[in-house]
Amino acid sequence: MKIQVTQFAPHGAPIVVAIVESGLTVEGAAEPVLQKVAQHFPARPVMLVSVEPNGFRAFAPFQTGELLALLQLETLEFQEIDIALPAVNDLPLPF
Repeated sequence: MKIQVTQFAPHGAPIVVAIVESGLTVEGAAEPVLQKVAQHFPARPVMLVSVEPNGFRAFAPFQTGELLALLQLETLEFQEIDIALPAVNDLPLPF
C-alpha cells in the first residue's frame, strides 16, 4: 500500500503525517498502518490523516485536535512510501 507522508514540526518537535483513506483513521484499522509507517520513521510519532469533505479526520496515539488546527497540507511537501515493503534503514547504528 502506497501512502503520502511528510514530517511536520509544530512547536519544533517533528511528527510524521500520513495521508490515508478515511476507513484507516478508526481504531482497529489504524493500528497496523501506524506500526508500518513508524517502521519507516523510527522514533517519530505518527498521525494518520484523511481529507474529508468538511475538513480532516485523524488518528494517533496522542491528542490530534490542536495539531489538526495547525496542519496546512497545501504548504507541506509529501513523499510516497510503500508500507507493504520493509523499511530501508540506512542510518548507522548508534553504538
